[in-house]
Amino acid sequence: MVLNKRRLLPILYISLALAISWVIVYTFRPNTVTVHLYYFPIILSAWFFKAPGGIISGLLSGFLAGPFMMLEVTENVNQLTVAWIIRLLFFSSLGAFVGLLFHRLQAHQINMIQQNERIIEQTNMANTDSLTSIPNRRKFDQVLQEIVGELSHKTTSLIILDIDHFKQFNDSFGHPKGDECLIEVAKTIQSTLKRPTDFFARYGGEEFVVILPNTDQKGALKIAESIRKKVAQLNIPNPNSRTKPFVTISLGAETFDKFSNFRKEEILNRADQALYLAKSRGRNQVVQLTSS
Repeated sequence: MVLNKRRLLPILYISLALAISWVIVYTFRPNTVTVHLYYFPIILSAWFFKAPGGIISGLLSGFLAGPFMMLEVTENVNQLTVAWIIRLLFFSSLGAFVGLLFHRLQAHQINMIQQNERIIEQTNMANTDSLTSIPNRRKFDQVLQEIVGELSHKTTSLIILDIDHFKQFNDSFGHPKGDECLIEVAKTIQSTLKRPTDFFARYGGEEFVVILPNTDQKGALKIAESIRKKVAQLNIPNPNSRTKPFVTISLGAETFDKFSNFRKEEILNRADQALYLAKSRGRNQVVQLTSS
């Protein structure tokens, strides 16, 4: 049977520790200090192989210590045998106890890691839109609140976008195709945003939101226009749309900084007003409330 490579190295370490302990005990004769050296390979075995390893190492340590006990006990053979058995039992019991202790500690550590992973997974699920696999409105609210609370002199822009005449699309092709359309739009937004600090989410229904840190009005307009054009270039048919015979989007943008003195709700309201203007002006366009 070929030993697992991951187990071979610990076995070599344990064997080396046993050999060193044996040499030291042989050199300096058994006494209270030298005999305690056998604890090290026992603990090492218990660490790597838990209780079984601790017991085996304890038995080996007891056997290795046996020949030197004749130097400690010379009165009679019975006394020597009893002392040897006691030492075997003590070392093996020590190995079993330490091994079980390490097993409990490791099990507790694994349990804590699994609990943390479950918490992270549940948090991610709570913050992720199940259809598009992007952040949802709950996560967006958290991010926007953090940004508003930590604004420096840098400007931040918010874009709200809506798929034009999406109800007509669903009426024409059905909700499964509507879901596919939402997924494609989400992918297009994601491919347009280049910076790791840019954030976007599904706001609800056919609405999406984009947060652009350190982005002024001009930069926000450029990115919004890029998203609008890329969605149009998907050329997803929407024959009953009153805007174009393919899927288009309308976008409202708002730029703010710490001097704007806007609360989160006010920023959202202003971006939503810009989106309303984009729709009222014919859709398939970008409107910035700050420059409209």
